[in-house]
Parts: sequence; C-alpha cells; structure tokens
Amino acid sequence: MPRWGAAALAVVCLLLPALRAEAGDVHVACVQGQLAALGQDPGPVDGVSGPRTRAALGTYVDSLDEARRGVFDALPRFDARSSVGWCREIGLSAPEAAPLMPSATPPQIFVGPDVHPEIADHVMTAFLEAEAFLYRRYGVQVASQVKIIVATNAESWQRLVQEAGTMELQAWADVRARARRDCETEFGLGASASRDGLSFCGTTLALRTPALGELYRMVLSVTMTHEVVHNVQRELSFDKVPRWVNDPDSVRPRMGPAWMVEGSAQVIEQAFMEEKFGRFVPGLHAMRTLAAGSDLTLHQIRLAGEVREAAAYDVSAYGVAMLVERYGEETLFRFWRVVGQTDNWFTAFEQVYGMTVEEFEALYTTLRDDQMAQREFLADRDMNGDQILAHRPLTEAELGR
Repeated sequence: MPRWGAAALAVVCLLLPALRAEAGDVHVACVQGQLAALGQDPGPVDGVSGPRTRAALGTYVDSLDEARRGVFDALPRFDARSSVGWCREIGLSAPEAAPLMPSATPPQIFVGPDVHPEIADHVMTAFLEAEAFLYRRYGVQVASQVKIIVATNAESWQRLVQEAGTMELQAWADVRARARRDCETEFGLGASASRDGLSFCGTTLALRTPALGELYRMVLSVTMTHEVVHNVQRELSFDKVPRWVNDPDSVRPRMGPAWMVEGSAQVIEQAFMEEKFGRFVPGLHAMRTLAAGSDLTLHQIRLAGEVREAAAYDVSAYGVAMLVERYGEETLFRFWRVVGQTDNWFTAFEQVYGMTVEEFEALYTTLRDDQMAQREFLADRDMNGDQILAHRPLTEAELGR
C-alpha cells in the first residue's frame, strides 16, 4: 500500500470537514475533493454531481498526457454509480488525491459481545493484510470504506446490522435469512459481502478453545481476503450503489455469473493462503478431482444464481482456475473492470476470454471429464494428433501450421 506524504495529509485535514458533511454520494464527494486538491473547481464538496463537477473533471482529464488518460477514457460517464471508479483512478493517478479516497479511512468494525478479544483485535489486521495483498499482487486498490460486522450468533448479528446501517435495501426477511446463513454453519464460521459491508459470524469467533487462537486467526485472514475480493468485484463492476434498482434480487445482478463471482474469490483466497501461510494450494489435478465428485455444472450454477454448497464452490473454483491457467492471472480483475465498463458480464466475458459464457460452460464438462482435453485447452494446441483441440475441430489455419 503506498505511503502518502505530509503534504497530501494536509489536504485531507483541510477537506475532511466538507467530506464528512456531504449529504450525497460518498464517492462523488471523493471525486469533488480530489479535483479541488488538484487545483480544479468542482463546486461544493457535497456528494451531488452537477455541471461544475463534470466540467472540472473534464478539464482534469484533458490536462493529462495520453498514457495517463487512457484509464479514464475507459470509465463510464461520471455519475453516482461510476463515481467509485473515478475516485479510485484519480487517487492512483495523483498521489495528492489518494488520501481522499474513503478507503484511506479505516473500516468501521462492529463487534458482538461474545466475540473473543483476540479475534476482535485481529479483524483490522486481517483486513489490512487482504487489502495489501490485492494491491501487491494484482495492483488492485480498494477505494471504498467498508463496515465490518463480527458476531457469534444471529441475534447479535442482526443488532449490529441495524447499528451499522448496512443492507438497508434488503427486506427484513432477507436480512434474517442472511443471518441464519452466515451464523448457523456446520463449520462455525460464515461470511458474506453486501454492497456496503462485510459480515463474519459463527461460534468459532468466541474462541472457546484458546489453544486454537492461531488457527482461527489464520481462518479469519483467509476468509477476510475472500470477502474483500467480493468488495473489489462490486467496486469494479460499479455495484456499490443501487441506481434504479430498489430490490437487488429482483433483476439480473450486476456481478456475475455466480460461478465467476465465487470462483475468482476462491482462487485468490488460495493464492493468499499460499503466500501468507505457505499452505499447500491444490493443483489443477486435485481441483479437477474435487469438481468431478459432483455432476453439478457451471451452467447450473449460473441459472441458480448463487453458490452455497461445497460442491458448487469446488466446481466454480476449478472453472476459474482453468481460465487463469490458460489466460493469465491478470484477467481475474480485468474481467470485472470490463463488467463495469459494459454493465454486462456476458459481453465482458467474451471480450476478455474470447468465447461466450455459454461456450465455456459447455466446455467445462469436457475439461472436467477428459484430462487430455484439459491439457490441450491449457496449451492451446492439439497434443494427440486427432485434429481436435480440447473441444472443437482444428481450423484450416491451425491445420496448416
């Protein structure tokens, strides 16, 4: 995570009262504050975009050289939905603007009464570890400030949700269902990410066996990384505000398909575990074996719209791992950037991976059931001379190589 100089911190002190007082969108206010710090005139730092803000933003982008402005040209038109992306990219482009990102303020943490102090103290550490890992390995900067809820049971979790003011767009029945799903798991720890918060709940957080403290801290760190990835997915796909969506579950979600959402987080979680703790990460052979233990397919997971059971996690992780091995680790977050740019994950998938979602979902069962097909897909060449590459006949150009 970059360290910002004293001059930049002075800017924060000057603009912080205005940022706190804003009544509009926090990321719009971020951009307004950044523009002011960069010598532009965006008008009041009130979180409400108007002609002066848009004019100042245009002037700033026009002042950049071609290399620096490319990332801004790829962003959607500035509004409340896309403002989190503008806030992030301005912060990455100009060091003096970085401290004005909401993420420069530590996350708000809401802890239930039965959470063990040792675990409660580790929550911030786990978040900072995850944030630093994503920046170091993938160049991904978190822009938004999140609220983190940590509880040991559903009743405490629901009280903290009300106190934090998260999940306000959800019906209370849905909130109660989320509480049961997160807090009443067979493993003693459940977690999830909403638009404005991360949630961790379960009996393991009470640390009733102090000797297991180190293990549970490790589990919390790994799980935190998984959920922070979901927060970044929401940022990059501009799913931090509802826009015209009053019930997020009633329309096609901006983040998807479900197997890509969870599979990406699984693969990145495993990379974190390997780097941080030196733990063995299952190779493709082991992942393929786990996925083959179920008849579940990527297509079925997409239609279900969620990943909850262990088999669905295994299938999703194997599917994404195959994409990473073939197309590279950098596509993990490039995909989500293009989702934000196009507001359509079908289009984004085809742009990044060169095939449609449906084509890869159909290919999945071949890769799962045929080891030679998996090898050919990864190598992108016919390895056994049957003039078929994993799943399709070779083209005339390929035959003539």
